[in-house]
Amino acid sequence: MDIYWIQDHEKKGPLPEVEVISMLEAGLIPENVRAWHAGCAEWVRIHDLPVLKEMFAIRKEKEERRKAEEEAPEDEAAELSVADPVEAGTVPEEEETAEDEGVVLVVPYPYVRFLGRMADVLMHMTLYLAVLRILGVAFTPDFLPGSYEALLYLCLPMVLIEAAFVGTLGTTPGKAMLGVSVRDYQGNRLSFATAFRRSLFVMVLGLGCFAPSLMALALFFSWWWVRRFGFTPWDRKLGTTDVLNESLILRKVVMTLVLIILCLQIMYVLLIPWLPEIEASMAASGQM
Repeated sequence: MDIYWIQDHEKKGPLPEVEVISMLEAGLIPENVRAWHAGCAEWVRIHDLPVLKEMFAIRKEKEERRKAEEEAPEDEAAELSVADPVEAGTVPEEEETAEDEGVVLVVPYPYVRFLGRMADVLMHMTLYLAVLRILGVAFTPDFLPGSYEALLYLCLPMVLIEAAFVGTLGTTPGKAMLGVSVRDYQGNRLSFATAFRRSLFVMVLGLGCFAPSLMALALFFSWWWVRRFGFTPWDRKLGTTDVLNESLILRKVVMTLVLIILCLQIMYVLLIPWLPEIEASMAASGQM
């Protein structure tokens, strides 16, 4: 059953019932939004959707049972602790409670994700140019974004580096500056395989492999998708999301902007010796 909902004054969806439940559990959809699916006469609170009523009823029952257990007299808890934990059912009950509580994930605003992504991209580009300059490599158009060789020299290393960061640390340098990490809908860290697939999706769908003609289209497509559905297409495909680990403060945003400006300045300095060759190459491409 496909479900629509209203979030941030915009209609989201449609998404299958299973995905909506996963997003509700992860905190990606507030539980007070209004929603609709086929068969409903009007838009209602998502709690009151016929296909989700059972899920919310079960959750409410478990929460009430947990609260009742927490409010039990201390002498009863002591008696249970003396008895055999397996017979008393304390071990399974604790495990069930831990599973029922779940993890509440706070998703950062789109501009926070964009800043983190731009910081990562510019840091990688700066490192890429610095390595070329240190090696004393002569300029060739193959090094510029948009060429087939750049897919091997520029794009693939960035995908591998990002996947290594996300798979081991759960974040990237740019995201870490803003207190953002990458998790699945249950709050778990991604495996390297999932992180690699996610980075590959980002490179193709989100950055257009840095090709000038594709990058603007890819950025617009990603923006449109996030505005419509509330998350990126690669996150929907892989069941992942960016998570805000702590409150975002202005100092973090300013530091990230300073880093982005610094990377741009360093890139310009690194490109100065190549500027005549780059202008000549662009002029030749324009004449062709």
